[in-house]
Amino acid sequence: MNNYNFRIVVFFIFSNIFLIRGQQELSFNHYMFNSQLFNPAFVGLDENLSISSIHSIQMVGFDGNPVTNSILLDTPFKNSLGAGLEIISDKIGPVNNNFIAINAAYHLQLNSNNHRLSLGLKLSGNDYNINYNSLDFDDLSDPNAGKIDSYFVENIGFGLYFQTDKLYLGFSIPYFFESKKINKKRHYYLSGGFTKVLSDKLTIKPNFLLKKTADTPTSIDVSSIIFYEDLFWLGVNYGGSQRGFFTNKFGESISVISGVKINSSFSIGYSIARHLGGWTASTNSPSHEIYMKFSASKKRSKSTTENSTEVIE
Repeated sequence: MNNYNFRIVVFFIFSNIFLIRGQQELSFNHYMFNSQLFNPAFVGLDENLSISSIHSIQMVGFDGNPVTNSILLDTPFKNSLGAGLEIISDKIGPVNNNFIAINAAYHLQLNSNNHRLSLGLKLSGNDYNINYNSLDFDDLSDPNAGKIDSYFVENIGFGLYFQTDKLYLGFSIPYFFESKKINKKRHYYLSGGFTKVLSDKLTIKPNFLLKKTADTPTSIDVSSIIFYEDLFWLGVNYGGSQRGFFTNKFGESISVISGVKINSSFSIGYSIARHLGGWTASTNSPSHEIYMKFSASKKRSKSTTENSTEVIE
């Protein structure tokens, strides 16, 4: 494979990623269950220590399709503090990312009406690798054959979170520095949602996640999930960009999200997504996500954020 053909392969891989979401950073259908992924101010909102995992596999059946595995730890502390840990492995074609981040947050009570403002900080490191051995070269004398490019990139980010008993809003820049090594651009996130009680047994929680970076269209995920007695849930998520909301173009997607609480400590969820639009319809295959969460049974004082409107099952 000569340099020209190699560039075509890499361009094809990455153009498909960016057309789907218009973003460089990871996207999950279960973003509303693990908001520390994009906003460190969310850590410590749950009552208990929790460990969660998301396994995502996209475009099933295609060689080199994106596969992402994550483990997240979230724990509250005394004095309105919270901490979190992210360990993520993301692989697509010859590109492999291994990522770790530490999150910390302080939750400030604003008034007696349970209005709060949270401030979060993210410290991260990204081990970024391109393994050219996974590509087929027609000419083994090509200087790219057998080559491995590897970079380690440190970063810092922050987040804000405002909450009342019924709604929340969040803003974050999870990775502030723009790395030229991997052409990393700064991303801006705006999230929000609210809770509405439909009956004694049913509660609905609509959420949105708005994402923006330079030189790409603004993208948005909008979801709505119905919970039955905190035992199981069912919802739908729509993802699109400002270039074509509900136009069947530019990599829109629709997802169905479901889950069940097995017991007081363990929950499991699943989602399936399909991309919309004429250019993807003939080559589209489903994407799957499996979400699991374990929460420690020990309860904390009610002085914590037990009424958080983030989706906490």
